[in-house]
Amino acid sequence: MAHDVTVDNFMTGLIATCALRGMSTLSLRGDPFFEAIAAGYGELKRLAPAADLDVRFAVFLDELYGDSPVVREAVSSAVQCNLISLDNPEYQDMRIKFGQEEAAHLIEGLPGGAPLYAAVADVYLDHRLQPVT
Repeated sequence: MAHDVTVDNFMTGLIATCALRGMSTLSLRGDPFFEAIAAGYGELKRLAPAADLDVRFAVFLDELYGDSPVVREAVSSAVQCNLISLDNPEYQDMRIKFGQEEAAHLIEGLPGGAPLYAAVADVYLDHRLQPVT
């Protein structure tokens, strides 16, 4: 039987994998964040059948604003779960509130496990690092 993956699982896995890689903040500034999240979501959807996962959410980018309501909700949920803070005046930088040990523990409890979220994070980070044209 397939294991459900929620948007909160997805966001937790992405944030925790970034923490494992030594990152302490992720920027929410502009369209590149949401585009990179959508690319990471695409990788999750691609890998899900082989991992026996049922992805229970969808990431769509608003054509006008370029953001995603489901991603904004997931960021808010991560704040409420004390995984991140949005503590700068513009609320545009997510500060990860845990270290590598806790990150590894968080990923262990997620459907799909560390290799899945590593692949998702690779796509997210590759997309974030592409030059803006």
